[in-house]
Amino acid sequence: MTKTFFIGLIIFFSLSVFDINANDKIRNKADEHFERKEWKEASEIYNVLINSEKGDISLYAPSIVSAGKTNNYNRVMEYITFSEKCGIPLDSVFKRTLTLSLKTRSTDVYENMLKTINEKQPWLKNFINGYLLDFYNNRKNRQKTIDIANIILETKPKNITDILLIKAKALNDMGDINSAIVVMEDILNIDSNNIDARLFLGNYYFSSAKQSIKDGNFTVKIPSKKEKGKDGTKYVNTDIYSALKRAKTYLDIEFITNKRSYVKNIIREINTMIKAFEEPIKDILE
Repeated sequence: MTKTFFIGLIIFFSLSVFDINANDKIRNKADEHFERKEWKEASEIYNVLINSEKGDISLYAPSIVSAGKTNNYNRVMEYITFSEKCGIPLDSVFKRTLTLSLKTRSTDVYENMLKTINEKQPWLKNFINGYLLDFYNNRKNRQKTIDIANIILETKPKNITDILLIKAKALNDMGDINSAIVVMEDILNIDSNNIDARLFLGNYYFSSAKQSIKDGNFTVKIPSKKEKGKDGTKYVNTDIYSALKRAKTYLDIEFITNKRSYVKNIIREINTMIKAFEEPIKDILE
């Protein structure tokens, strides 16, 4: 233990005898160490305080962060246990700890805290994994987002479409568009009215068609040998036509246009493009 720590303890016990505001003054001392990033000294003093004031929620975040910065996750678990016994909601502890971790650029402490709880209290795994998912997703750690989403999906959660949506967006951000499409379609198999999935798929196919046209791949129809009962034309690029039809299927739903008015403009543009494919080219055939 450092000289500073011993001085801190001496101050603490001295104040306990001579001053009814001892905890406030020693808390200030701990906070000073914390602000100077003297993690070990801060952790030791916070540990004394939290053991005497387990019901003070304001102590948990700095105690957890300073203990985590010294890689003392056994102590972190003690604080989690304290909060549970005192009836302090873990939601509140996590929120405060994340805020302080972000402020001190110590997000690894928050992540490791959650992982430690998963290891030591496996009965909370589903609950904790939800926090890990939010953490990875907000930090834009796409691979970890997908990995933890897969773990959660194995438990068949009630909010399965929410988890699938997060996974699909992470896949899309990683450039795995095909896998993202599959997951979005899975969402619609569960909830055909899911607006996020319909907008994603509709916009994807619409954008794909527009890009193909921009790249010069757009040919409406060309003449072909006339056969009885046929208009004598054929499609050169059916992929674009198919993409437009798919886009319309996903987007041209009344409840979507009611909630997203701009979709009406997209539908009008899609209809114009589809019409270009479907109108016979009579002047070429004659």
